[in-house]
Amino acid sequence: MMVWWLGLSAREQKVLGIGAVLAAVLLLYALAWLPLERSRAALRLQVAAAEANLDWMRAAAPEVQRLRAGSAGGGEPALQDRRSLLARVDAGAREAGLGPSLLRVEPAGEGQVRLSLQQAGFDPLVAWLEELSRRGGARVTELNVQSTGASGQVDARIALEERR
Repeated sequence: MMVWWLGLSAREQKVLGIGAVLAAVLLLYALAWLPLERSRAALRLQVAAAEANLDWMRAAAPEVQRLRAGSAGGGEPALQDRRSLLARVDAGAREAGLGPSLLRVEPAGEGQVRLSLQQAGFDPLVAWLEELSRRGGARVTELNVQSTGASGQVDARIALEERR
C-alpha cells in the first residue's frame, strides 16, 4: 500500500487526502452525530409528554383527594350500593364467576346471609370474599371450606353479615 501511495503524484495524494478527510467527516456525521441528534429530538418529545401528564395530574389531584375523602368514612365506597345484602351477595358471586357453583343464597336474619357453593374455584372464592369485605359492606362471620379432591376446587358454606 505504501508503494502504491508513493507512486502517486503529489496532486493525486492531495486529492485522495482531502477525499479521505471528507469521507471521515461524513461517516462521523452519519454514524455518530445524526443518531445522537435524532435521539435528542425523541427525548424532547418524551419530556414534553411527561410535562403534559404532570400538569394533568396536578390539575386532577384535588378531585382525587375529594373522592378519597368521600370514601374514607368506614372504608365504604363513595357511591354505596343500596341493594339488600342478599341481592349484593347473589349478584357479586355471579360476577366473580362463581354462579355455576352457587347452590343457594338465603337470608339468615336481619342483615345476614348464608350461602353454599359446590365445586367452586378456591382462588376466585377468596378474591370475591376479600372484595366483598373491602367494598361490598359485608364481613364473613362463618366460613367452612372443604376440598373436593379436584385441584383448586372446594365446597364452601359461608355466613355473611352486613357491616354497619
